[in-house]
Amino acid sequence: MRKPQKPLESYEDTKEKALRLLEFRSHSEGELKKKLSLSGASDENIEKTIDFLREYHLVNDRLYAESLARDLQNIKSYGKNRIKNELISRGISPYLAEEVLLKLDENDTERLREQIKKRLKGTFDKKNKDKAIRYFIYRGYSFEEIKGCINSLEEEEQAD
Repeated sequence: MRKPQKPLESYEDTKEKALRLLEFRSHSEGELKKKLSLSGASDENIEKTIDFLREYHLVNDRLYAESLARDLQNIKSYGKNRIKNELISRGISPYLAEEVLLKLDENDTERLREQIKKRLKGTFDKKNKDKAIRYFIYRGYSFEEIKGCINSLEEEEQAD
């Protein structure tokens, strides 16, 4: 069991906590502000700490958002809707999230098509298609994209 932490009373304590958080993984400014605030740091010390981190390039929301978006697309195979929601939930502004999404790979549809093909395994009954649609909507793809891919795969299957 972890012992309760004492509140971060000084700028040095706040800065030290932020640096410890950044040792484990990158954070957005919003995430750091929230975590430091929950640790009891004053708003003034949080702002000074964020300024320090920016000055030494230890925090950069644009680079963080671009890297996270690429990882979510390539590793987790998320669609753009889910990526945008993930970025915003991690403290990235909606404007910056939109900007980052524009830079992402445009072969989203081809990636989705391959995943649907793998998931359906050539079985195009209503139950299986509905299950796939729900799964891919949750992963951030639009209904139109999913339905289009399923229809084209089904047409190919019938042509064979």
